[in-house]
Amino acid sequence: MNREVHYDFTRTWALEAGFSEVDAEAIASANWACDRIHTGLAGKRYHWAALGAQRLSRRRFGEAVERGDLVALGEALHTMQDAVGHGFWGHFYHWKGIDRWQHRGPRVRRRLETRSRAMLEAFRLERPCPDAVASDASSLGSHAGTPMGDTCRMS
Repeated sequence: MNREVHYDFTRTWALEAGFSEVDAEAIASANWACDRIHTGLAGKRYHWAALGAQRLSRRRFGEAVERGDLVALGEALHTMQDAVGHGFWGHFYHWKGIDRWQHRGPRVRRRLETRSRAMLEAFRLERPCPDAVASDASSLGSHAGTPMGDTCRMS
């Protein structure tokens, strides 16, 4: 998918799920950074369902919850969004426009939104609190090391 999904929609969905402005920005930035960071053949597993993007998404989500890591959450969202958005065959035939929201059918768009929102909600319910911090400074820029206690559930 493109910036519209990986950054704009992800940030909006995070805000609507109750994340703070800072945390929503960190999640969306980490999500969008996957396309710059995970390139080449080795990086394809972050984008291709056929190479295990769904498994990687589940693993990164587990790490995100365990550590309260918004970078891992952004990467988990990215891999799931690409696996759903491209579909299985879209990775073998990456046709022009496959990454555009408006070129995907309503069922695919609904699955992308539903699964993204579900992952954000699940993180909010499961994440450790209150002193977790972003772990990967390279992909967050100014958000690296930002305390993520703003989004913690209240006991």
